[in-house]
Amino acid sequence: MAKRPKTDHAGATAELAEAGCEPVDQYPGRTSIPFAVRCLVERCPGREAPFPTYLSQVRALRGDSACQHCRDRRRANERRADMISRGRVLPMEIIRDVKQPVRGWCMRCWNVVDKPRLDNIRSGQRGCEHCSGKMKFPDEKARRLARAWGYEPDPDIPYENDATKWPGTCLAEGHFCAPNLNMRFQSGPCGSCAEYGFKSDRPALLYLVVKFDLGAAKIGICEDHPKNNRLYEHHRNGWTLRKAMSFPVGRDAHALEQSTVKSWRARGWSPVLDNGLAYNGYKETVSLRSISEAEIWAEVCEEASQQSPESPGATSQPAPAGI
Repeated sequence: MAKRPKTDHAGATAELAEAGCEPVDQYPGRTSIPFAVRCLVERCPGREAPFPTYLSQVRALRGDSACQHCRDRRRANERRADMISRGRVLPMEIIRDVKQPVRGWCMRCWNVVDKPRLDNIRSGQRGCEHCSGKMKFPDEKARRLARAWGYEPDPDIPYENDATKWPGTCLAEGHFCAPNLNMRFQSGPCGSCAEYGFKSDRPALLYLVVKFDLGAAKIGICEDHPKNNRLYEHHRNGWTLRKAMSFPVGRDAHALEQSTVKSWRARGWSPVLDNGLAYNGYKETVSLRSISEAEIWAEVCEEASQQSPESPGATSQPAPAGI
């Protein structure tokens, strides 16, 4: 591997700009010597009070902000988004730690809650002590909500609560479906009629993303469609897309994903946790200390090339732009 050329003040300034900062002092000429910098974000404490950093540390962040205040805000925003999307709790305060009890409003019953913690919600617990995450409507109102959403519940199956599957018939195409009413704000009731989303008989992507602060790689699948937002969500949560492979049908992408993960576990490589905590999709991760990105993708391509002749072929492609 070629040695990186020595960096001067102009080069250090350019690298800092990519990390959201600018130098206050002259770059000392060595990546292991600290020098003062400040944040480029207006009204950020890191702009008002310059702080010391090392260029080696800035490089290790791999595109994240060199300002600790900005990194803390990003992580707090991610925790807030998780609390809302996973726990259906609207926080009243900044979530500085996943173990912090958070005061907020339950977005199902709109009572004030004092006890939910994000680590509990991520592990599957409900966020509200009043409705336990299971809002209950009068039966007729629940049926009106279901019809307005797009399906007719089975008249012989009583309604229980908005977190319990309630079988019925899709009004658009007459398909059987069994959604939870609490999903009506996020998707349609019928998976067969959904315009977007992963489907085994439609084009799909198998992708490789990495998260450098965890030292983890993750294999995953999603629909191959311009309106796919799975990769955007990974990017928002700190994952970087490295490779992608397209499949004419999703079942082949799913089979390759599963065989890849099984091969990791067969070699004794465990999933990567975040400070000992599970998170969405962690079961498809592996430590980059066990295997490199290049080795992962070489194994994926080798496995894809061995698909049965009657299966549609997969095509490796560049990572989508903007992710």
